[in-house]
Amino acid sequence: MKKKLLWAVSLAAVVAPVVALGLRLRDDARAERWMREGVAKLDVSIDRAPTPESLDWHGAETLFDRVVRASSDGDRGRRARALWHSCRALGDLSRGELVLASAEVQTARREDPDELRVTFVDAVVLQRRGERRRAAQLFDGITRGASVPESLRARVGLHRLDLLLDEGDGHAALTLAESLAHGTTVRAALGNRLGLARSAVGDVAGARAAFEAAHQSDPRDASALINLARIARTAGDREGARRMLQQALALDETNGEAWLAYGVVLTDLGALVEARRAVLEAGRRMPDQAGPWTTQGEIDLREGHPTEAAASFREALQRAPDDTGARTNLGVALARTGDRQGALQAFEQVTQRAPSVGQAWNGLGVMRLGMSDPEGAIGPLEHASRLLPDDPNPPMNLGLAYERLQRWNEAARSFRETLRRAPTHELAASHLAAMQPAGARDRSERARVTASR
Repeated sequence: MKKKLLWAVSLAAVVAPVVALGLRLRDDARAERWMREGVAKLDVSIDRAPTPESLDWHGAETLFDRVVRASSDGDRGRRARALWHSCRALGDLSRGELVLASAEVQTARREDPDELRVTFVDAVVLQRRGERRRAAQLFDGITRGASVPESLRARVGLHRLDLLLDEGDGHAALTLAESLAHGTTVRAALGNRLGLARSAVGDVAGARAAFEAAHQSDPRDASALINLARIARTAGDREGARRMLQQALALDETNGEAWLAYGVVLTDLGALVEARRAVLEAGRRMPDQAGPWTTQGEIDLREGHPTEAAASFREALQRAPDDTGARTNLGVALARTGDRQGALQAFEQVTQRAPSVGQAWNGLGVMRLGMSDPEGAIGPLEHASRLLPDDPNPPMNLGLAYERLQRWNEAARSFRETLRRAPTHELAASHLAAMQPAGARDRSERARVTASR
């Protein structure tokens, strides 16, 4: 009996490690399956999930959590934890919580800095925070990889397109958009960006065609309607733009971009109370975006509240320090409050960071002119006149600067240029008339009266 008992104990001692090994193998197999399923949820095509937030991040998060519980140690455990934190970051992005998303993705990078999907989410968060240069570096690093999933490569291409469009490099954006569209069916996500790139190089008809194709490919996507509304607004059809944006909001009332565009169009139409409501709704939907604050500042300026406008533009710059439009408008608002030094500094910062913004050069020249520095105003105003070939304000201001310096011929030339751009510009006409001899002024006046009969 004792021998039998000893045999049974010995047999159990042998079998126990085998059973434990079998359980580990089973857990490993399950963990590996969960890992594959979680990654697959992040690797779906842009047609099924056009934005990072629209990925099934919650389902993937659940699967990666199971992997961590099944095998917390080793490379797989670290990778699963990194992807789990990335999914949480995507969830934060879906709620517009950029600070929380940034914290989650930094934790993910510490867990597994080499996981491309983690790098992608990090780049998206940086892009949303306005850190375009760092985002571009991360996106470029992903595309240089040898074994990048095709779905991830396509997503990176879309975000690189967005960066080029944000930087105003329309030709580079169009080249990239056409290369991404070559040989594939252009769906809504790519079609919208292709339209934006065409619009950026002045191809309005091509842009409209791309947006219409995007809308046809996915009638439930509000983005194409928003973009078509922008074209209608630019063409002067503000009522048409309003109708399109109302359709977009009917499709997706949570779309912050649609609310913002609606607020801009309502501002154009003079419905400032409704416009402000729409912009506030956009800010609620996009709390970390600069656009709603910039538009609110523009409404403040329209209503004659420069102090409130300056505060709104500062809020915009807190969210997007590189937003040259907000900084230029900040200069305008400060100038209207009488803070010439602050306005001068704002305009100087824009001209240094974005030398192609003509409004900033004009503002800089006006501030120098107002601070009794007509000599220093000439260079910026000449530059503004070249950058804004249809705007009568830069040559008008340039004429005033030359006039103060008693450089009469150059002043007259500038006033004539102002009148070429705006034939009914009364101030330019009066300054030009004042520079003519009395007899010449009388003859000009008689000729004007005769011509008007």
